[in-house]
Amino acid sequence: MTAIRDYLIIILAFFSMVWLYESCHRSSAIVEYVKTDTVYKTNVSTRWMKGNSIPYVIIDSVHDSVQYTVHDTIRIVSDYMRTYAYSDTINVDSNTFVISDTISQNKIQSRKFEAKITEKTIVNTITKEAKAKNSLYLGFRGDLSPSNGLEVLSPGIALNVKNKALIGLNVDLGINRQIRYGLGVYFKIGK
Repeated sequence: MTAIRDYLIIILAFFSMVWLYESCHRSSAIVEYVKTDTVYKTNVSTRWMKGNSIPYVIIDSVHDSVQYTVHDTIRIVSDYMRTYAYSDTINVDSNTFVISDTISQNKIQSRKFEAKITEKTIVNTITKEAKAKNSLYLGFRGDLSPSNGLEVLSPGIALNVKNKALIGLNVDLGINRQIRYGLGVYFKIGK
């Protein structure tokens, strides 16, 4: 009986030393989780210019000569007095550029520039969690039966090893003064 008591004291001393060591040498290491998201933001910019402020260059002019005689004056004057709207769209990646010109009397009357620019923003979210540590638990267990009531009272100690395994040691005290020792090891299966 004294040999069993000696083994129990040795095992309890071992768990006590492990617990004291862990409580004195706790690391402040932190586990980081990085989550990356991409956010798209569309900016619309519109600019308008009056025709007088738009620079121009004359490419060709009609000379008053015999070879360039005008036969249909009404059509040319009608075309000169009309107002035409021209629009051009340029798509680059997910960006859109639209240029709209209004032309009358051989001059640009107005110009509108519209840009839909999609900005891509990458957001990194960093979550920091402390690493798992060893922890020590004290507790008891009792066995009941309908005929005898409390049959076994079992105080015990358990060590949680960094959330990976649970090691427990207990002493069963029965009603007929019978003493038994128990050792249990449990492993983590999933989250």
